[in-house]
Amino acid sequence: MAKSKKKQQSSSKKSSSKRAAKKDLQKQLQAIVAEANAQENPLQALPPAFLSAPLSPPSPSSVGRSNDDDDDDRDKSSSRAAAIRHLSSPLPPNVLKQCLELFEANMGEMYRSSSWGLDMEEKERELRHAGARFLVALAFERDDSGGDEDGAEHPRSDSAGDEYDACAVLGFAHFRHEVDEDATPRVPVTYVYELQVRPSHQKLGLGKRLMTLIELMALRMGMRKVMLTVFRANDAAMKFYEKRKYQVDECSPSNFDGEESENCEYEIMSKPLGGGSSGPVA
Repeated sequence: MAKSKKKQQSSSKKSSSKRAAKKDLQKQLQAIVAEANAQENPLQALPPAFLSAPLSPPSPSSVGRSNDDDDDDRDKSSSRAAAIRHLSSPLPPNVLKQCLELFEANMGEMYRSSSWGLDMEEKERELRHAGARFLVALAFERDDSGGDEDGAEHPRSDSAGDEYDACAVLGFAHFRHEVDEDATPRVPVTYVYELQVRPSHQKLGLGKRLMTLIELMALRMGMRKVMLTVFRANDAAMKFYEKRKYQVDECSPSNFDGEESENCEYEIMSKPLGGGSSGPVA
């Protein structure tokens, strides 16, 4: 009886120790996420050239010109760029309105034809979530100086009121820093909820630039991977992410047997960061 009692006590101590270690790791994960969310402008350490994207493709008439050509004859619009800003919820009203309109224009039909349906009120609640973070590509009314050396558009210096009242949203990414509770082990991740670009500004590298910036931020913040959800029927999006080395995540429904998996309309995809070695796991 005495030996049995000692074994029980030893087993109890081990279980208690494991629970304590698990709680400590969970606190570390939450601390990483909290620190990431507390950063007001994680883009500030990046070169200015990283924070702009072309407003239009190069003019066919400008291709092949020599450096000696007169600058006045060039298509100056091809060198102009949108400014990419990091914003936290709540978004400025004009920016929020345009992001919702862009989402509906790009994804409305696909959502309506899915079992989810289109619920714009729910989508607005998502964008207003306290943990929502954004990268937004904005075209401002051009100021007299014509922008900085990087060619990015900036607000007019004499404009009154909120600078975002006169901007145009060309594309945006909505993401959040979270703990992936479905992963084994649990890890801190950056989850991309939306990536939308105006049709008129697609194929210019804007979506790629936004995703690259998200990955850079996530890596620097100690996130283990970037995750996102994609409709299986959205072939263009699937190919875009696959080209960027995203793969079906272990928690995606397609990895499980059953009717729910067979009828599922989406995949959860992910991309490991930093060789999978950054940040604690629980």
